[in-house]
This record gives sequence, structure tokens and C-alpha cells, in this order.
Amino acid sequence: MNYTHKNTHPWLGMLIICMSFFPIGCGKYLDQAPTNSLTKEQFFQTEADANAAMIGVYDGLQGCVTQFLAWGEFRGDLVTATVQSTTNYPYYEAFSADATTNISSWSDWTTVYKMIGRANIVIESVPGIVNIDKNFTQEKSDAIVGQARFLRALGYFYLVRAFKEVPLVLTASSSDDVNYRIPKSSSDVVLDQVEADLTFADTKVPAQYATDQATRGMVTKGAVDAALTDVYLWRGKYQQAVDASQNVLNNNLYSLVAGANWFSLFAQKNTSESIFEVQFDYKIQETNNLGGVSGAFTVNPVLTNYYSIEQDKTRSLNNTYVNAGSNVYWKYTGLSVNGTTNIGRPAGDADFIVYRLADVMLLRAEALTHLGVPQKQEAINLINTIRNRAGIAPYVGVDGTADGGLLESYVLKERALELAMEGKRWFDLVREATNDNNPDILISAVSQSRTVAERALIRSRIIDPRSWYLPILSIELNRNPALVQNPYYQ
Repeated sequence: MNYTHKNTHPWLGMLIICMSFFPIGCGKYLDQAPTNSLTKEQFFQTEADANAAMIGVYDGLQGCVTQFLAWGEFRGDLVTATVQSTTNYPYYEAFSADATTNISSWSDWTTVYKMIGRANIVIESVPGIVNIDKNFTQEKSDAIVGQARFLRALGYFYLVRAFKEVPLVLTASSSDDVNYRIPKSSSDVVLDQVEADLTFADTKVPAQYATDQATRGMVTKGAVDAALTDVYLWRGKYQQAVDASQNVLNNNLYSLVAGANWFSLFAQKNTSESIFEVQFDYKIQETNNLGGVSGAFTVNPVLTNYYSIEQDKTRSLNNTYVNAGSNVYWKYTGLSVNGTTNIGRPAGDADFIVYRLADVMLLRAEALTHLGVPQKQEAINLINTIRNRAGIAPYVGVDGTADGGLLESYVLKERALELAMEGKRWFDLVREATNDNNPDILISAVSQSRTVAERALIRSRIIDPRSWYLPILSIELNRNPALVQNPYYQ
């Protein structure tokens, strides 16, 4: 299934061609001719209808991955734009501050709201099938609605972190396009809904599916617990983040891959470490532009210096990046590494990993640094576990009595080494700077990653925390008179 598929009918739009990894069938719909008179009420009649509609939501998720990557990575300190104009800091390259003429595709939230719109249709319409199809139980209905609510929550979590305040649309529209003329909701209101959706999903979705690919590519309890960890940490709910992450650590479906096989996380797909990754397969025309988009940036010297200082050979050259004239990211374009021969993958075939075990372990470690001495000691142990896997020296001479800020800086650096170009870094910087009420965490990291000539200009922009959130596109402001441009860009 290609996520760029254009639907010709609002309800048949939910009948996207089945993804090969889903353990559900929609064959009968492929044999039916489109019927323009079909209504939502007429469509949602059977269990197969519910499953087909849910496939449409996953299809919408595929369309979101380039925005997820861009929003979470490209304004951070680990990247340098390959095309330079005023400055090589991506804030100027991709995120224009001119709210009047801004047409940057990186500020476009359309694909995410399209997925949310499809999820809303499932959430609203699927429960009624229980009263029509005797084979469709309440448990089956709840499982599908739980998946839809997870994906809706995931979409809104990305939107809040990228824009802060966004329209909160919770009712189904009559098409894929979400175009309600409603104002923005506060970030707390949106995040309260995100928590509610995830809490519902946590008790409804299965722990695993019939195949390993489906277990890594569809919503499971492990995926929900990983997202809850992330959301709680973003909101400074540290004990709740610890509790949610414990569920992931207790889940025997997940284990760290061996250090020698670290790059298999990206080359082989759906490894034991993967919790939730968006699936693509070029053989059936399911592709993305992750490789092309990440190729617009090279590795910033900040990251190569980290690897050099730590003597990290597991995650550095020929793994996270390759030196092909310049240091270019390799996670979405490499298929394998064979000595000095770097083997590329078919274009657009990489999966996008939303959550994996090492990510959750480090999120947990960050939460623990805000608690007591025993918890801080566990944070150190978790960091060292990730470092041991990479074959680099653990932290010694530091224990749970250490300053929480120091330990938090260790977590932040380890997340850079482990998760570079996975759409995490900018969110990490914003989260720590906000939760610690210390903007300099972000300002210093970003400004110091630019050239000396650029630093004053960069600092003048990012010193205002309101600039950490993206502008709303002018086309959206024109479409919805109830929208107000984000404060920094007014």
C-alpha cells in the first residue's frame, strides 16, 4: 500500500489495499466496484469493514513519517544542512519565520490530521458494528478502537511537540480532510486527551499478533506503554513515566540486539529491540522519502566528536553515518555494512522506528534522575547498559548521590549517540529545557553546534522559547479564520 494513494470516496477511502503484514483480510472489497452513494452508515456493517477501516488509519500513519522525522530532528544540534544560504542551521533552511509567506513543507500538518481524521471515523463508527455483526464482539471492537485511539494520540503528541497549541478534532468528518473551523486548544488540553486515549488503548489492544512483523508494526500494549512513558516524561510526570516504562522492561517480547548487530535495527527491520515501527516494502510500492529527507543533512561535528571522545565504533562511522565525501546519515539508506563496502538499500524501503527498547530505557533513566538516590542509581545502571552494548566505557565513580542535572546530561548525550537521526533530538532538548526551567540547555547546545560566525544570529532566534515551536502555515490560517498564528511569528 502506498500512502500517497488518493481516495475517491470518503468511506471507500478507508478501504486501502491491505498491507501484507496485517493478519486481517479485505479481499472482498478489492472485488467490489466503487459506489458513490455509499454512506458511512451503510459501510460499517461487518467485522471486515472495521478491519479495513483500521488499515486506512495505518495507511495514514505511513504518510506522516517524514514530518515526524523533520519535527523531531532537524532543528537540533546533530545535523547540518547540505544546502546553505543565510546559515546552515536548519531553522532557517526549513522553518521560515515569515508567517505571511511561509509555505515550508516542514510546517505542513496535513498528513497528520488526515491520519487523525481516519482514526476519528474508526473510533466513532466501529462500536456500532457490535449490534449488527454477531461475530464482531465487544472485545474485538475495543481492540480496533484502541489501536485507532493510540494512533490519534500519537499524531497529537507529535503536533503538540511541534506546534504546542493545535486544533483538537475528536469527531469524525465526512472525508479524509480534517477542515473544521475551530480554534487551537492549549497544549495541556491536547495532552490530557492524548493520555486518555493511551490509557484506554493500554487495556484494550493485544500484547502481540500472529506474526512478529505484525507485532512490531501494529499497535500493541508495549507500544502504548512506550508512548505513555514518553508523554509522561514530556509533562514532567516522572513517577508515572517510570511506572509505564517498567511495563516495557517487563515485557519479554523486547530485548536489546547484540552490539555486533546494532545496525540490523535499521537494515533488517522488526528486530527484537523494536517496539513500534512504521512498515514499508518497496516490492509492493510501499515507499517513503526518509532517505532523501535525511540526505538533506549531514552529521554535525558535535556528533562525530561525541563518537570520537567515547571511542564508540559500534554506532558511529559505517553505522549511524558513512563518509561519502561528507558524513551522511546511513540509517535510512544503508542495507548493510561489509568492511569498507557500504551497501545501499532500495530507495524508500526503510521502516521508521517510532519506539525501540533502548529509547525507552533512556527515557526511563531520565525520569529516574528526578527521583531519589536509589532511582538515580538505577538511571546510571541503565545508561551503562546501553554503553556496554556499544562497547564503550561505563561511567565509574558516580553513584545515586550525584547531582540529578549531571546524570540528566549523561542521558542526553547517550540519546544523541544511540538515537541520532531517529526524530528524537529536538524533542529531547525542548523537553529537558522546559521541564528543568533551564532554556540554556537547548540554547547552548544548538548555538555551540554552529560556526562561530553564525552563533550570535542563531542565539538571537532561539533565546525566546516561543521560537521552539513551528509557525502555522499561511494556507491554514486562511482556511480557518478561528486559527491564530503562534505567538513568536505574529
